[in-house]
Amino acid sequence: MKKMSAPNKFDLKINDYIETPEKKREYNEQHFSEAASRYDFATRAMSLGRDMAWKRQLIALLPDQEQPDCLDLACGTGDVTFMLADKYPQGKVLGLDLTEPMLEIARQRNRSERVEFIKGDMAATDLPDASIDIVTGSYAVRNAPELGQAFKEIHRILRPGGTVAILDFSKPASALFQKIQYKVLQYWCGMWGFLLHGNAEVHSYIATSLKLYPDREALRQLLTGCGFKIKTSRRFYFGTLELLILCKQDNR
Repeated sequence: MKKMSAPNKFDLKINDYIETPEKKREYNEQHFSEAASRYDFATRAMSLGRDMAWKRQLIALLPDQEQPDCLDLACGTGDVTFMLADKYPQGKVLGLDLTEPMLEIARQRNRSERVEFIKGDMAATDLPDASIDIVTGSYAVRNAPELGQAFKEIHRILRPGGTVAILDFSKPASALFQKIQYKVLQYWCGMWGFLLHGNAEVHSYIATSLKLYPDREALRQLLTGCGFKIKTSRRFYFGTLELLILCKQDNR
């Protein structure tokens, strides 16, 4: 009798995949495929139950519009995507993610004809120029294979005056505080990776992903250079995370 083969076990190490966009994209797809089944529980646990409150703040800070076209980048299982649909009952909402297992869960949760989920890369969405009014991303842009290219793509698809809302980990400028942040995230998130998946790497990757991510000041310079103005900034957990509300500027 032929034995059934076991499913592939996630065994990639982010340090081996972080240096080039192609390798980072490959890592992201495999990593989030592994994380998908317990992703919602993990984000609630790692944030000590604050994750949804932060996402609600993101939605609350978005402008009032009657029928906006919205795009939720790296939408995962759809938390922010569905919040957008609730805030804008006459708008259209597109959730984009690189990982099919995440999208499968999101589609199963979807009860709205105004919400659609597609597989795609945030740095190359294939959407028309100036076709979107609002772009959101929770724990999204930090995972972009090419951060600068992702922001350029967001600028391209936004309509004039369009809004971007980003919730993600925030990197301090101080080397000392970076080391402290790295150790805390490595052990805290790694513990949940081990408990939920038997593999600390599944969530300890967050600490490593910050190595090549710009610190707060460098991120602001990058955003300005890509054509955005920062309207609002809110930090959580002593600056470990930051919520940024941006506006597209056209005088580049």
